[in-house]
Parts: sequence; C-alpha cells; structure tokens
Amino acid sequence: MNYDKVETFRRRLQGREHALQERRGRWQAYERDLLAEREPDWEDAATVGTAVSALDSLSERERLALMRIHDAFERMERGSYGNCVSCGEPIDERRLRALPDAESCSACVMH
Repeated sequence: MNYDKVETFRRRLQGREHALQERRGRWQAYERDLLAEREPDWEDAATVGTAVSALDSLSERERLALMRIHDAFERMERGSYGNCVSCGEPIDERRLRALPDAESCSACVMH
C-alpha cells in the first residue's frame, strides 16, 4: 500500500482514537458522579448499580477498540498495514475504508 493511502487511514484512525478517548473520559466522569452520590435510597442505589454496569461494558468495548487502533498504528510503523495478519495477502481497500483497523482479509474472517 502506498504512503499516501496509509497516511489517509492513519488520519482516520487518529480521529477515531481521539473521539473514543473523549467519549471514554465523559463516561468515566459520569460514572464518578454516579458513585459519589451520598446515601442513595435502595431504588437509587439499584439504578446507579445498573448504570455503572452499563458504563463498564461501554468502557470495555472502547478499550478493545482503542487496542485495535493501536495495533493498526503498529502495523503502519512496521510497514505491514493493509496485509492480512493471518495469510499475508492484501486486505481489500474497500474493507479498510469501512474498518481502517481491520487486521484480516475477508477470506480469513470467513474461516
């Protein structure tokens, strides 16, 4: 893959990384606010517990998404971005446009 295309994907990934970091920060602040409530009644405590549990799952998904983005950056640095990590064949550019952090080609994903 040529340098200009890799840089285009790098910018898209950087934008996605920035958006995830901002969203994660907002959710963490919200979670801190929920947990800081003093002596909630049992209904409020149940609501807070449910909200914190949902926020934890969001945080985990976001953490995994950030890991995939960082892995893509590493592949860019090694010069292997755009090649399938399983078979080594090029990943279709349409797939990379849809999923710039994709590490596998469509054929390997299907198997």
